[in-house]
Amino acid sequence: MARTRLLYSPDIKNRESMRGKAIYHRASNFYRRRSQSNQQMSPLYEIQDMTGKGIGVVAQQDIQTGARILCEPPLFTTADLSIISQMELFIANELKGLSKAQQRQFLSLHNNFPGKQAFSGIVRTNALPLGPGSPTGGIFPIISRINHSCRPNTQHTWNSLKKHETIHAIRNIKKGEEITISYNLGGPSKWRRLRMKENFNFDCTCDLCSQPDEVLKVSDDRQVRIQILDDAIGDASRLMTSPGNALSDCRELLSLYEVEAITDARVARVCYDAFQICITHGDEARASSFARMAYETRLYLEGEDSSDTQKMKVFITSPAKHMSFGYSQRWKQSMKKIPKDLSAEEFKLWLWRLAKTADA
Repeated sequence: MARTRLLYSPDIKNRESMRGKAIYHRASNFYRRRSQSNQQMSPLYEIQDMTGKGIGVVAQQDIQTGARILCEPPLFTTADLSIISQMELFIANELKGLSKAQQRQFLSLHNNFPGKQAFSGIVRTNALPLGPGSPTGGIFPIISRINHSCRPNTQHTWNSLKKHETIHAIRNIKKGEEITISYNLGGPSKWRRLRMKENFNFDCTCDLCSQPDEVLKVSDDRQVRIQILDDAIGDASRLMTSPGNALSDCRELLSLYEVEAITDARVARVCYDAFQICITHGDEARASSFARMAYETRLYLEGEDSSDTQKMKVFITSPAKHMSFGYSQRWKQSMKKIPKDLSAEEFKLWLWRLAKTADA
């Protein structure tokens, strides 16, 4: 199953994030190896019946973090049609342009909204947005069969250059393990369950939502704090007046992501937030460092052929090309100020402006 839009999605702000402590070593290791999917001739996945879930997608072999599992064009795309009768007519016309085999692929997809309007029910259940916040959705033969988890093991991304949806492993996946994506991007468990029921007509029983109440309560408290921090970081006026506090919020948010085992697209945003904070105030040294982390994170989330990955790669060597450069000279320093002989811990202190140095 898949979805027409992402819920609780800070990505609508067009920001990106990075992972926590492990991102430095994890992303760098991935950068030095080719995608596993390019090395394997056999598919990394297979479609299976899943007890209590209908059809799902399962790993056919061990899959490494960063591997591209799928790269698939849509059968067709659909705009945000709010009137069901119009949607039915639109989909019927789209189906006429497909081959018989493609029509069967569409009709075999799950429908969480049974009734007379079967076509629109399938689309509502299975459409994926073609980019964060996009009103246009795509229907995919295989990717639309990937089931939901509030703590997924893959990232799904619309590649605007290839016009394909990609699926990348965001942690190591064992052979026989179900491949999952998230239909939403977080929030407390009650909110997640309510929205999943309202929008997709099923009760979420993923590993995260099925934890004991006392464990789930602690996680929910962290999820609330995550949203508070994300909102604060997105405050443009605060970025200008209190950049130190905004950067500190980025650091705390990454720490919470690590505790919550969040390794999806949200991770790609915070690094870009930190990059923007630094470059807005003229700090090319730290901006370049955050751009590198954003690039390496996007690399394993989306691949080298992603437009977002390529954009961050440019900012590594040319952070001043960002449109926000020069708004302030508060932290002004060139890339020559990037320290060369620090330990990993010392570099982290410098990066987050925690070190007792002249520019901190």
